[in-house]
Amino acid sequence: MTKKEFEKGINNYRKIVGNHFGYKKSGYVSYKIVNGYFFYILHTVDASIDLEVKPFYADDLWWDIFQMPGNKKTLSLRGNGAFALSGEPIGQYPTFVENWKNYAEQDFEKIWTAVFNEIEEKIADFISQNPSADRYMPPATNMRGDVSLTYLIALLHNDKVHKVIELIQEAQKSNRRSGMSTRIGDEEIDGYSFILKYANSML
Repeated sequence: MTKKEFEKGINNYRKIVGNHFGYKKSGYVSYKIVNGYFFYILHTVDASIDLEVKPFYADDLWWDIFQMPGNKKTLSLRGNGAFALSGEPIGQYPTFVENWKNYAEQDFEKIWTAVFNEIEEKIADFISQNPSADRYMPPATNMRGDVSLTYLIALLHNDKVHKVIELIQEAQKSNRRSGMSTRIGDEEIDGYSFILKYANSML
């Protein structure tokens, strides 16, 4: 088997095995919806995959606020869309850690089955600890230490409007950015500004 055949094989079997567990595949992402959560797997390197989660409503509300409601039509955009909200990483799983030459096709299904079984256990554990997607609160900050857009959306969803306004105003005073922006005419508008305008309209 060539390296190209290896890459194709592990991707094909991620789809085949993932389908058995209820996942849909789109590029490097496999995803499914469970109990109001959007769980998705990021397969960007051969040696491991990452499991992330966010409330399903989060992107819907965000895209309404960000004025991109058309994104809702494609489920996979929640996992790999440029304007999708970040999920919370809840697991990383080794996959094909050895040199690709050490694998045969029969290994693909075996490894993916073991990995998906681990992921299903993690999802079940996560849901047992966070049974309500509506009340779940994701991490308050992102990897840069800025207030997370997903967290702000969750606060809005739970009617904590004043808290959202307070957090965004503090961030803007410190010249912090959300990490997501769009250009309207000649002006680039940060995601915080979109959420702040929406929050103020709720008062």
